[in-house]
Amino acid sequence: NVQLVKEEAEMARKYGEKSTAEQNSVDIAWNLLMSDRFASLRRTICPTQDELRRFRQLVVNSVMSTDLVDADLKKLRNDRWEKAFS
Repeated sequence: NVQLVKEEAEMARKYGEKSTAEQNSVDIAWNLLMSDRFASLRRTICPTQDELRRFRQLVVNSVMSTDLVDADLKKLRNDRWEKAFS
């Protein structure tokens, strides 16, 4: 992510220079899942629109949690941990 920002890569600008690789990964994976060839899998995983929205939220949160360098995300993770286990 840092290197993409340093190089002023289009991808970094697209995602606001924040968790660039992670956001790009989510976009690629989600677009693939939304393609016609995975319609059956999609219906199995998420039979309703509400479940599809929730599934997307889980995917985004899971992938974004892998950005260990972003200070804002680290603070959010730490705050959630404190709330859950205090």
